[in-house]
Amino acid sequence: MIHKFSVRSAGVAEPDIRELGRSWELDDLEVWRDYYVEFESAPDAAALAEVAAVLGDQLDVEVSLDQPLPAGAVQVAYKRGVVDNESDSIITVCGLLGVAAKAGKVATSYRSASPRLRDLVVSTRFNATIEELHDEEPHYDTLVPQGHYESAVQYDLRGLDDAALTELGTAGGRNLSLAQMKHVQHVQNTLGDEFVTDVLLEALDARWSDHCAHTTWKSLGSLLGRLVQAAKDVGNPNVLSMFHDNAGVWDFYDGHAIAIKAETHNGPSAISGYFGQLTKLGGVLRDILGTGLSADPIGSFEYTAIGEPEAPAPIKGRPDARRLAGETIRAIKEYGNTFGVPMMSSRMTFHPAYRAKPFALGGSIGLLPVSAAQRGTPRPGDFVVLIGGLTGNEGIHGASASSAGAVMDTAAVQIGAPLEQVKFRKALIELREAGCMSALTDVGGAGLNSAVGEIGEACGVWINTALVPLKTAALPMWRILLSESQERMLLAVPPEHQERAKKILDRHMVRSTVIGRFADTGRYHVFHAPDLTEEALIAGAPDVVPAHQGELGFDVAYDLLDIEVERQEVGPPPRPADVPEWPELAPTQLAGLLEEVVADAEVASQHFADSQYDSTVQGNTWYGPHYGTEHSVRTAYWAGTPVAGSPAAAVLNTAFNPWMFDADPVAATRQMFCSALAGQVLAGVAVKDVCMCDNFYTPHLSPHWREWLVGMVDELAVLVRHFGVPLISGKDSSAGSVHTDEGLVSVPPAVFLSALGKVPHTDALLREQWTTPGNVLVRVGLATGSPVGTVAARKLSLPTGALDDLALSDVDSYLNALTASRNLLRSGARIGAGGVAATLAQGVLASGIGVKLESATTESLFAEHRVGAVVEVAPDDVAALPAELSPVVLGVLEGTLEGTGIVLDGVDLFAPAARDGWLNSFTARIA
Repeated sequence: MIHKFSVRSAGVAEPDIRELGRSWELDDLEVWRDYYVEFESAPDAAALAEVAAVLGDQLDVEVSLDQPLPAGAVQVAYKRGVVDNESDSIITVCGLLGVAAKAGKVATSYRSASPRLRDLVVSTRFNATIEELHDEEPHYDTLVPQGHYESAVQYDLRGLDDAALTELGTAGGRNLSLAQMKHVQHVQNTLGDEFVTDVLLEALDARWSDHCAHTTWKSLGSLLGRLVQAAKDVGNPNVLSMFHDNAGVWDFYDGHAIAIKAETHNGPSAISGYFGQLTKLGGVLRDILGTGLSADPIGSFEYTAIGEPEAPAPIKGRPDARRLAGETIRAIKEYGNTFGVPMMSSRMTFHPAYRAKPFALGGSIGLLPVSAAQRGTPRPGDFVVLIGGLTGNEGIHGASASSAGAVMDTAAVQIGAPLEQVKFRKALIELREAGCMSALTDVGGAGLNSAVGEIGEACGVWINTALVPLKTAALPMWRILLSESQERMLLAVPPEHQERAKKILDRHMVRSTVIGRFADTGRYHVFHAPDLTEEALIAGAPDVVPAHQGELGFDVAYDLLDIEVERQEVGPPPRPADVPEWPELAPTQLAGLLEEVVADAEVASQHFADSQYDSTVQGNTWYGPHYGTEHSVRTAYWAGTPVAGSPAAAVLNTAFNPWMFDADPVAATRQMFCSALAGQVLAGVAVKDVCMCDNFYTPHLSPHWREWLVGMVDELAVLVRHFGVPLISGKDSSAGSVHTDEGLVSVPPAVFLSALGKVPHTDALLREQWTTPGNVLVRVGLATGSPVGTVAARKLSLPTGALDDLALSDVDSYLNALTASRNLLRSGARIGAGGVAATLAQGVLASGIGVKLESATTESLFAEHRVGAVVEVAPDDVAALPAELSPVVLGVLEGTLEGTGIVLDGVDLFAPAARDGWLNSFTARIA
């Protein structure tokens, strides 16, 4: 029995609906939510009224029952094979009311008299890959996705030639190469089996994908090993865990540690900005929860690069950049705010190279005891316990398709449900404190196959896929294993703690199921046996492996699952040589250029997005992500005090510039690393107390991509060894080339760097806001005067060319002098996009204090001196600044300047039009 509950505004429409009506120029626009609920049996009128009351439990709404879609309305709902991420919550709510429900489905309906309505919905509110559009009331026989169990398909690979192996390796959406299929053939021969199953083929397709096995990096000479070895050579005592767990772990203070991780969700975000970005943040938060014996997330950060919002999507049917922007903001807001983690840093930029496949990066840091910082090890006999969300028919081939740069479809999109993750967040901490877990990991890319397979390598493992709780009526074994359904964790629970762990999880309303056991076999064993119940499994002897129960997926020794990757030798990357010159501009021309620069997405206010993200939840944020008494301006770093009663702070900043990587990825890597490190030191962190996280996003079809990738990795290894700043976590995404309707589109070879530092007391930290009229502004740091990669160069249409080289010895001198001179600094702001001019403009906006410049040129104002800062010092202290800071006096702070602007030779460079562009340009381009 299915009933429909329509929830709509009873009076004045909600602000977001009114804003949508204004943007569409539809004064009569109505928007409401339709909730479809399938009940186990026909509920009575009183029960339906109770459900309606809960669904409409908010001010000024009304709920109607079983009203068909009215004429002139358009409804958007998920396709019938896509499980609605609110279904489980609806079932739970009905259960609490004493009404049994099978499934729920939520749709959004729009109505207007305008004939443009349908086109507007299709172009801005509809994603054909995962949604369906209705002009009249849809008919549903059931809301439960109707999967069915299919026996494993058997293949005898013995005797198959190369052509047959190749065809089988790429059938059904797989991406197994001929070399990999020959290894599967070798596995069958070694085992002496008559066949292998599709379960094994799919499992190995995922296990050997670039996402899971880092095959691209291995083929180029163990690139990850080079970074790990560089960090080991440094021997920084703050490193507690690196590149060994779901996140790196950095020693903090008083027995605590900080975990840091960032990952990307580029492929899924290209199909669905909402679900791709929703699950990127959910996934990285789950990585933190699955680090050591579980860390508690204390902050998140995100970065998104998409194409120009005004341009159409280069692949028909895919969302364009403007749609991706809106869906990104909605997703980040919904996951971060719902989960209850403060936003430390958020940024969106527009770059044409990301028009086919965006750069969707999400990061998080978390707090855990040092005693729980090491990755746990399951013991033979421990139970394999799956907790959290149900397993459905989504995220299929997500890891392998995104790794291969293949055309991704609906099945590869993961569906996120943040409330499910909220439930097990505190449960995991309680399980950790109660000693109920030997180990844990998250269920992310490649699903249970990756989670079970990786955690089971310590000893051996077997699982019964028939015990996995499903969203659908049934699924084939390989789909259960490969599903990337979100909000799931895998625990290793000792038998003596199983009952206590179950009680803790039940108290937190977390679904948990024992699906297998760790065994002293050195084998990975998957089967499907409906007759082996959870109760029977728990009661069974710990050393008994049910080797012949049910249908076999595979039973393979771990040493057979490893595969050699063919090595490819590369030479040095090409490097540009010419440096274009800056034009000389008069003050009035400089003012016009500044107006364009501050309106660029790299500089402009993104308050439209930022204001929707909670940055104060948990009450631990000490500084950032914005500052300013007059206007809210983005800070260059975030600092939080995560330990109750302690003034010790964790400090996070990031460094990335796609235009620099466009020009010279190796030089850009050096500048970004040194920029992030200099920002930490300017804030007040000692070099020895800084670590970093790297996230590579590189093409795989553009010229010289291998040379650039190897060059960037080798450059990072040099920087790690030189400064003693280790990389402790990271991720590589090496499928940034996409064949589109307009031809091949490739992202620039690039690496996003996130730096984590620590200080024992917040008193050590330097704020950015100007303090006192009469003080002097001074540019300090290394000069990087090349216009290449700068915002101003793009506005001036200057040719590309070479970036500045940085002598590391000069960086050392600057950082040492900066540390020694901190008592002279009243404020300090890191120079970045837009150069000195943008830094000054943001200082004016934040403080309401103007600045009178002594002199200025186009280069001095708009060159982006990325290993430098604008600092405020008292007039008497200017002479005390050491020469190693390379100080250049810019001007004097004057609170009496009319308009509190940036005055040069009597001309205010920062006119009202420029301020308006800074404030409104981002919103105008995406709203």
